Amino acid sequence: MIYEAPTQSTNIRGKRGQPHATLAGWPAADAGQPGQQQQQQQQQQEVVDTAVKLSTEQQIEQQGVHCPQQNRQQQQQQQQQQQQQQTAITQAYRSKAVGKHKFEYLDHTADVQLHAWGSSLAEAFEQAGLAMFNYMTPIDDLQVHQACSRDVSVSGHDLQSLLFAFLDELLFIYSTEYIMMKFIAVTSLDTENFTVTATGRGEKFDQSRHECGTEVKAVTYSAMLIRQQPGDAEVFVIVDI
Repeated sequence: MIYEAPTQSTNIRGKRGQPHATLAGWPAADAGQPGQQQQQQQQQQEVVDTAVKLSTEQQIEQQGVHCPQQNRQQQQQQQQQQQQQQTAITQAYRSKAVGKHKFEYLDHTADVQLHAWGSSLAEAFEQAGLAMFNYMTPIDDLQVHQACSRDVSVSGHDLQSLLFAFLDELLFIYSTEYIMMKFIAVTSLDTENFTVTATGRGEKFDQSRHECGTEVKAVTYSAMLIRQQPGDAEVFVIVDI
């Protein structure tokens, strides 16, 4: 509790006229000695100022304002924890990668979710296309015929529509020509104008030679997700089967 120093001495005197204490709780000053009274008031004010200063420093210490370096360390620790959590989640997702490819299949009601990734968004697009073909037949068993090389060039109004158009165009090639892509190379990916060009190489599907998987009927926007950061990118796409 902080007491306010009185501006005038208000003494309570006993039966013999001796001062007991002031109303503010401070020892009474002798009214006949104004210099001593002024000195006591000054000392009282110094005590009050000291108490206020200590209280302010305690509040600042509790808030951590006095130590910006400690705040920075706490922020860095929080960022590291978030990065570790994100890495753990990413590793859990990518634990079912097919062979040496950078894609996997995640369970989804009635459909299948393609999860593809790479060191860049262009590679993630490539892997998403390969994941779609691999679901219909193992692409590692395919051969490459020069006559079955196809160029793809599409555009969109954002990244999701661009990814949709890219996969839809690849699926259109299969639906009309039965060409399965063993390799896909994105030659240009413009994330400002939302255009992509790529080249796919493979061969025509032959039921007598190739293993029959599950045919992909259509690409969907359902739960589509695109994530990218320096050195890493991934996409999630649900396809109708």
